[in-house]
Amino acid sequence: MRVQIFIAIFSAKSFSKFNKNHNRSSALCILFLFSIPVLLWGRSNGEPTIDGKYKYYNVGLQDQFTYLEINGQIENLSGKNHAEAFFTMNFYDKDDILLETCQFAIQGFPSGHKRDFYASVKYVDPKLIKRFTIEFEGEN
Repeated sequence: MRVQIFIAIFSAKSFSKFNKNHNRSSALCILFLFSIPVLLWGRSNGEPTIDGKYKYYNVGLQDQFTYLEINGQIENLSGKNHAEAFFTMNFYDKDDILLETCQFAIQGFPSGHKRDFYASVKYVDPKLIKRFTIEFEGEN
């Protein structure tokens, strides 16, 4: 009889602990699932360049050990067709100190179109980069 009571009490306590942990993990899963579309929507709108005439999307950095590789897309909202457009990327740390810059060019860049871009920059620890900007520099 004592064994049965112990099992019943132990089982009730275990169930109570399981139920509390289950509720926490369920809440975290629901929060995670609802946050995914928000993150995707924020990225799909793009970020404007400093002059506001271009937007960049899906910019990613890849650590290549001796340099950083940058890939992304940029959209021409300037109203001008460019045979070749030149841009500068600036990378900043948490104190807003400029870490490094690089340039890239887009060839055949008509107004209203998106183009993929690729750039590389001498090695900077990606963990130090807190933000970056893209500036239009000129055209050919």
